[in-house]
Amino acid sequence: MGINGIMQRFRGSYDVKIDDRGRIKIPAKFLQVFDSSFGRDIFITSLNGDHVMMYPMKVWEEIEKKFENVGVWNPDISDFVSRLSYWGTESEIDLKGRALIPPVLRKESQLDGVSRILGKANTLEIWNEDIFKTRELGDRFGKEKLHEVSKILNAITSLSSDEQ
Repeated sequence: MGINGIMQRFRGSYDVKIDDRGRIKIPAKFLQVFDSSFGRDIFITSLNGDHVMMYPMKVWEEIEKKFENVGVWNPDISDFVSRLSYWGTESEIDLKGRALIPPVLRKESQLDGVSRILGKANTLEIWNEDIFKTRELGDRFGKEKLHEVSKILNAITSLSSDEQ
């Protein structure tokens, strides 16, 4: 658990570079979250090879439990798990705060220049800066999409003070 029993979250984004050995230096703010809430064991993967998804192992194990409950006999789940397994590898963040991105994933996601690491609550994503701007920021986030997101978020009930 994090500070005062509160789970810390990954927030914001930072420019990062891949070193000559294929390692990424985790920004200090994100490293604090790993150290206070998750530990340094990680699962690195992707769905399509276009960007890297980095899960603290504790978070990844919860996702695996959901796969087990549904069963991999469902063709969509099987395809999903196969993709995650193809790109995936268990790893850890070293004492200097670096994580190795597997060569095949590094090459496919074009992490050879300036990259961007984004915090997404309990996971991280690493993108080639240009690819991210084109794919993820290329279209405006309009009122219709904002309305849909608002409906989803409003449907989620907040925890009462007794449940926190």
